[in-house]
Amino acid sequence: MKIKNTICVLLALCFLLSVSLVPCSAVAGADIDPQSYLEEQMEEYDISGVAYITKNGRVLCHSTRGMANTAQSKEMSLETLFPIGSNSKQFCAAAILILQEQGKLSVDDTLSQYFPDYTVAQDVTIKNLLTHRSGIREHLEGLFSGYTVSEEATAQENTQEILDWLYTKKLLFNPDKGYRYSNANYLLLSLIVEMVSGQSYAEFIEENIFVPLGMNNSGFYEELVDHTDLAEHTGDTDQLIDARYKGLTHGCGDIVSTAQDMDKWMTSLREYTVLSKESVAEMTTNYSKSDGYGYGIRVQDDGGLCHDGAVVTYLSFTLTYPEDGFNIFAVTNDINNRGMQLMNLVFEAAEDLKDLEIPDLLCGDSDEDGKVNIKDATAIQKHIADLIKLSNSGLLMADVDASGLVNVKDATVIQKHLAGMDTGFPVGGIM
Repeated sequence: MKIKNTICVLLALCFLLSVSLVPCSAVAGADIDPQSYLEEQMEEYDISGVAYITKNGRVLCHSTRGMANTAQSKEMSLETLFPIGSNSKQFCAAAILILQEQGKLSVDDTLSQYFPDYTVAQDVTIKNLLTHRSGIREHLEGLFSGYTVSEEATAQENTQEILDWLYTKKLLFNPDKGYRYSNANYLLLSLIVEMVSGQSYAEFIEENIFVPLGMNNSGFYEELVDHTDLAEHTGDTDQLIDARYKGLTHGCGDIVSTAQDMDKWMTSLREYTVLSKESVAEMTTNYSKSDGYGYGIRVQDDGGLCHDGAVVTYLSFTLTYPEDGFNIFAVTNDINNRGMQLMNLVFEAAEDLKDLEIPDLLCGDSDEDGKVNIKDATAIQKHIADLIKLSNSGLLMADVDASGLVNVKDATVIQKHLAGMDTGFPVGGIM
């Protein structure tokens, strides 16, 4: 019991030292504390959800607020799943580029090659779809007045209903002669992915993006709609377009993810772990100058890449500055936050935190896979040893000899504990 108590004291001291010496939220040369700042912003904007910010692969700060499931008294956490709405388009665009890298298609291909019955759009290219410069109208407009989908129908049956409706509609403008955001563009792109790859769209995304990036908590709404970690709806959803209709949001708003997984995705755009440097450059070029749209992502004049996603009562925002190594993801399940609150939080946080300098860590750092590398911690070991009233009770970090001098001993457990606190990542081998 005495040894156990002593270890607890050691860990408590390590916690205090990590706060005073290398806090996760400490930023060199700045008056702002990111963690306190983000929590205050979440409260000020009354956000029920999650915000997660990293810089150069290090967790700068994160905040969870509100209830993920009121019936189960489950609070929001970093493990909470959220439908990310139109942020799904980034993954669809990446799938097209992966297939182009494999030589299986070209963004210059026309729809006549894939949808021969879609005669009014035969000259529309895949690139036109990616950039919303196709002239194809929004298929969700016809949901209640032009075609019928149902919860009982298969995705293929619902999709065919949508296609049959689209085939009868003239283009809003000639291909590449204007810009009009339309979810139908990405529905068609996801179907092309299936035609070319010979896999279901979900299988292709899982195999080529989720697995390589370690996005182990990401999937698709249709399969995760009843998951215990999925944040609940808020408000009246009867009048809202819902992803429970299979096929309706295929490719354009069908993905479910977590804050940490979305951070991995944004990081991949600067580390080229899924797409080549050339493909990322192609994806992040502004093809519609006044509207700032690339392939499935908005391109800002200041180098930022962003998108929003709204589905049912959920709203999400991604924003990354690749040159600065800065990522922010924020999401809410509260229909009351679907105005400007979440967007304001994201862009204000980016403006206030993006250029902060982060000090080197004393105890640990994380590599591109999110694994912690233990670094030298001799100074911290000695400091802790000096603070402890030593005895012969088998202390982990230090002992004292007959003359009262401190002998520093192995401190692997403590180092790992501190490294985990430094980086915000789990460390294997902790007690």
